[in-house]
Amino acid sequence: MVRPLLPKADQGQQSSNLESGAEGKQAKRRCVSSACIPCRKRKSKCDGSMPACSTCTAVYRTECAYEVVDDTSQRRKPGSSKDADASAPERGGASSVVLASMRNSTEAEAAEILQQIRSGEAVETLAEALRTQGSLPQPQAPPPPPSSSAATTDRASLESEMADVPGTPTVGRSGETRYFGHTSNLGLVSSEEEIPIRSQVPTESWTRVTHDAGLVGRLLALYFSWQHPLYVIFSQQCFLHDMAQGRAKYCSALLVNAILACSCSFAGPADVQTDADADFHALSDGFFEEARRLLFEDEQSSLTTVQALAILSLREASCGHDSSGFHYAGRCMRMAIELGLHLGLSGASANRLTPTEIEVRKITFWGCFTLETIWAVCVGRISQLPRTAIRVDKPTLTDEFEARPWKPYAASGSRFPREVEQAAYPYGLLHQMGSLSEIVNDAIYMFYAPRERFTSKKLLDLYNRYRRWVQAVPAHLRLTQTSTPQVIYLHMYYNTVVLHLFRPLLRVEVIDTDISPRQICNQSAERVSSLAELFQRVYGLQHVCLLMSHCLLSACTVHLLNLPAEAAARDIISIIDGLRRMATHHPFASRCIRIILTLAGKWSIALPEEAERLATLEIPGKWMSLASSPASRSRSPPASTAYFPIFPIRNVVPEAAGPSATDLLPTLDGTSATTAAASGLFWTPFPYQGYPLQADFEAGPMDLSAMLDTSGNPQGQFHRDGFRIPVSVDHVFGSTTSTFNADWGQFDWDQTTSDTPWGQRQEGS
Repeated sequence: MVRPLLPKADQGQQSSNLESGAEGKQAKRRCVSSACIPCRKRKSKCDGSMPACSTCTAVYRTECAYEVVDDTSQRRKPGSSKDADASAPERGGASSVVLASMRNSTEAEAAEILQQIRSGEAVETLAEALRTQGSLPQPQAPPPPPSSSAATTDRASLESEMADVPGTPTVGRSGETRYFGHTSNLGLVSSEEEIPIRSQVPTESWTRVTHDAGLVGRLLALYFSWQHPLYVIFSQQCFLHDMAQGRAKYCSALLVNAILACSCSFAGPADVQTDADADFHALSDGFFEEARRLLFEDEQSSLTTVQALAILSLREASCGHDSSGFHYAGRCMRMAIELGLHLGLSGASANRLTPTEIEVRKITFWGCFTLETIWAVCVGRISQLPRTAIRVDKPTLTDEFEARPWKPYAASGSRFPREVEQAAYPYGLLHQMGSLSEIVNDAIYMFYAPRERFTSKKLLDLYNRYRRWVQAVPAHLRLTQTSTPQVIYLHMYYNTVVLHLFRPLLRVEVIDTDISPRQICNQSAERVSSLAELFQRVYGLQHVCLLMSHCLLSACTVHLLNLPAEAAARDIISIIDGLRRMATHHPFASRCIRIILTLAGKWSIALPEEAERLATLEIPGKWMSLASSPASRSRSPPASTAYFPIFPIRNVVPEAAGPSATDLLPTLDGTSATTAAASGLFWTPFPYQGYPLQADFEAGPMDLSAMLDTSGNPQGQFHRDGFRIPVSVDHVFGSTTSTFNADWGQFDWDQTTSDTPWGQRQEGS
């Protein structure tokens, strides 16, 4: 557009123009807070005169208008750029949306928004994506300059591809994600494997063990009533919908058989309404062997396979096969990591999954993480995934699913209080179990993979985290006299992990604090026993989860130390009686009884007569199947489901054994390994299975420990770590010079015969 020339002005007009130009300069120096709309569009200087600026009236002769803004937006910082002034009205709302999203999102999501802003993404585009989709747009690489050569363009695209692919889960042809870290190159090109995609499966093909649909339905009802509320490994609604429709997205034959094999641990003839002579243990073996066959035929990683492996680990633990169960749990977590379940999805990967798929992934990961953490606690081994590697949020809580009622399912003759029928809160409990498992995960790594010395500060910090967790438990998940089984398990597990935190320190005192490890262990053990009695009083012990047996065994190791106190004797009798009842369905419980008897015998502690009587009784109704024994399994899949002879567990009192190989293994200083370990800080009731580890470090000549401990006495280092080992004489803990752990390594096994009553002291002891 050509601007018309104005006629030459006279002297008066020229001076007037000079004056208005001077006034314009002064206005410019006053930093005009807001320019008119035409000047902003032309990017020309504006003096801010009201109602019309001189630039519009004198220079361009156009209409002048200002945008109405509030006082807050007019107060701008002097020196702001013209571009910022020009775009302020348009960016005000967009910036608010982006800032609000960063405030309300997780740290990972906020970091992703910030990364998008730094990469040059327009704020308006981000705000629009957050308003409409709730997710960020996929960033696009800027186009190459016109003068760039073809080689430069190809190199830029390759670098962009390599920067985007590593570290991000990708969605394959089967719809499953695969995760490869930044050190891997496997994610650059998709796998050429032919991954089977099963869209529809006939309903009758879910299992070949039985064709009785009623039996399958009752076993599923048992599982969803007693096992699923504690271990929420998959979405019950998605699973049942796909199972009824014959779809293989959230259901598979492997998962169905794993669930049925696990639910048989809660079943009896009255529960499944079969013939009284039916062997539901053999039925469990049949479902388990069918699951193993399916797993052998198709070992491809998928969401349902992760879920099935987790459930198979529970079934094997119930049968007392801890090695096989630990293997399945570890394989489950490794497959979850391969699928990238521990990472949040974003960008193109998130856009290819539906909200339901994303929620199911969250449920599966946190359920498997909780289960694998429980496994790490029970077997005393390091967890496979540290808490710091988790980047996925917990499942979304919705009133629709949380308010669905929980009802106990059992045989027609069973009666439960009407008050126990209440809201289930499945994902609310998964939230709490996941948060607690994160703390437990840190404790496991502190004990079994320490990076720094164990000090009283680390101990108290972890204990305070446990206390803050229990104080933050929602009101609907707190204990009452009619709490659901999963709520009772939650608080029982909490008291057990607190006990495990302080049990290694039973023979030490924490300096400069009123916290006593032995007092906390006693309180935790008493609470575990009380919760077990509450569970038995309301629900009985026929449908109990296996987690309770580990909690009771841990509590009993502390009760034994308090004998012959009346409360401790009563709790031990109750625990042995409960384990004996549980052993009817969980053979592992009978192993717990043998451990209790062994500890009492090694410690020369006299058990109550009633406890000894209950422990030596034959466990009725429970048989050990050789078909499910790990020793009887081969790598090849079974040709057909066969049931082998079964034998009862009769004698729960172990026979006398010879000295352990640990006693005969010398250390560098010539002492036994048990004695060397016992001279340290920690104590354990099971000296042959290992102590918590202390971080190894080599002290230099200028290290404080090297300068203060000139005599080689470790007591000084213990004191600096915040602990003190008092001088005491105790037949269990021993003294500072002769600890119980060292004495146990020199225990005279030859004097213990099968005719010696357990708990009877040897002569001279």
